[in-house]
Amino acid sequence: MFRKTFGAAATAVLVVAALGLGCWFVYAATTGASIIVFRTGSMSPTMPQGALAVSVPVEASDVRVGDVITLQRAGESLPVTHRVIDISPVSPRNEGDADIRAAMPGGKAPDINSSDARQVLLQGDANRTSDPQPYAFTETKKTIFSLPYLGSAIMMLQSPIGMGILVIAVGALVTWAFWPKPSASESSTTEKTAVPV
Repeated sequence: MFRKTFGAAATAVLVVAALGLGCWFVYAATTGASIIVFRTGSMSPTMPQGALAVSVPVEASDVRVGDVITLQRAGESLPVTHRVIDISPVSPRNEGDADIRAAMPGGKAPDINSSDARQVLLQGDANRTSDPQPYAFTETKKTIFSLPYLGSAIMMLQSPIGMGILVIAVGALVTWAFWPKPSASESSTTEKTAVPV
C-alpha cells in the first residue's frame, strides 16, 4: 500500500515539475524572460540574498520609478539589479567623464545620444545611498516577481555536491520503481510458522 501511494505521489511530482519546466521554456522563448538569483543582500528585505526573480526585457521608455531593473555597465563583468529612484533624459557628457552606458546583461553598450535613451539612478533597498553613478540605457530587464530562498536551492543543486545528491536520488527512485515486486501467488502461499514456546 505504501509503495503504491509513494509511487503515485512521486509520479505526480515529476509530472508537475515537467509541465512547469515546459511552460517556463515556452514563456521564456516567447517573452525573452530570464531568471536572476540575488547573490547579495542589497535588495533585502524585498528580495533577500538567495531569492530568485523573473525578469523580462523592456524599453527604457517603459521603466518607471520604483521598478527593479537589471543593467550591466559597459566594461564591467557583473550586472546590478536595483530599484529605480530617479529617471531623466541623458545628461550631456564631457570628455573624461565616467562611462555611464549600460545594457541588458549580455547586450551591447547603447547609443546614449539616441532619443530612446534614458538615464536612471538606482539604489538597493537595503542600501543607505544610491549607486555612485547613473546608468544610461535604451533597454533593460525588469523584475516582474521574485521568490525568496528558491535561488539558493537552485544554486545548491548546481554545485557538484548538489548534482551528486540529485543523481543518487533519481537513481534510487528509478531502481525502486523498477525493482521486481513479489507476485500475488508468492505472497499468498507464504505461510507463517508458529514457534512453540
